[in-house]
Amino acid sequence: MTMEERIIMRKRTTSVVCVVFALVATMQVDAQATQVRAGGPACVERGQEGLAGRGTMVRDIMAAPKKDAVAKWARRHVQQAEWAARHITKRVVTVPVWFHVIRKDTTVEGGNLPLSRITAQMKVLNDSFSGATGGAASGFRFELKGVTRTTHAGWFHVNGYGTDRHMKEALRRGGPETLNIYSADLVAHLLGYAYYASDYDEVGVLDGVVVHYQSLPGGSFSIYSEGDTATHEVGHWFDLIHTFDGGCEGGDFVDDTAPEASPAFRCPTGRDTCTQPGLDPITNFMDYTQDSCMFEFTEGQVVRMQQAWSAFRT
Repeated sequence: MTMEERIIMRKRTTSVVCVVFALVATMQVDAQATQVRAGGPACVERGQEGLAGRGTMVRDIMAAPKKDAVAKWARRHVQQAEWAARHITKRVVTVPVWFHVIRKDTTVEGGNLPLSRITAQMKVLNDSFSGATGGAASGFRFELKGVTRTTHAGWFHVNGYGTDRHMKEALRRGGPETLNIYSADLVAHLLGYAYYASDYDEVGVLDGVVVHYQSLPGGSFSIYSEGDTATHEVGHWFDLIHTFDGGCEGGDFVDDTAPEASPAFRCPTGRDTCTQPGLDPITNFMDYTQDSCMFEFTEGQVVRMQQAWSAFRT
């Protein structure tokens, strides 16, 4: 199966029709990036122009940590790290999920997502992390434990890191093993953001994933409305780094993702920005391509997720 066929096969029934045409679009996209440490206004990567009338979109604001906390843990806990890597296909870890709907009013346009779209988002997560979309199976599944709905205009317009503490202090459920997802109207054309597993002790209640409510399946963000903003951010929650962090020298702490000089947008088949072997990993969930182009995690990323879970979330 060719990559183009795999991309088409990966499309879900919740996809918007215009996504198909986006696969062959040739519009050039400018990428600007400023990187600082996660926890502040970090790593602003700008994407497609003119999306749904909102101007430039920003996939997220995550920057790679300078040190690999997962590798440091693995060196200190060799047997646990090896066990986590060996048992990926022998166990399935169920991650409890609380979904927090932040809305300005009780209309869908005001952020009041119907349960059907939340259920569709859960299916996207389970398909993506199980390998059903074409990548490596991670050994993780997600179970929705509950949905909260909060009408609060101030919380609805989330401004990113540092502006969501009161919201999360009021709503967060569970400990480091519980995935809290918050949907809201993120400002500055931001699609989502998260905190790394290795940052849990530092960030505490802030831990979790925040996504724009229009990025869920059935949303209005065209090529970013199949639910993979959540997939991408949950990857960060498991301590995965962007495939392009570190450029051609590599900075995602995973050996089997090909080096990539800069984030990819839309679905640039055959893109190759580094001289090292391998085309850019544009189909990886941790790149910046459109949702229909993403369909896989690598085996190396799965090992990292499993080790990060053992190190920081159990």
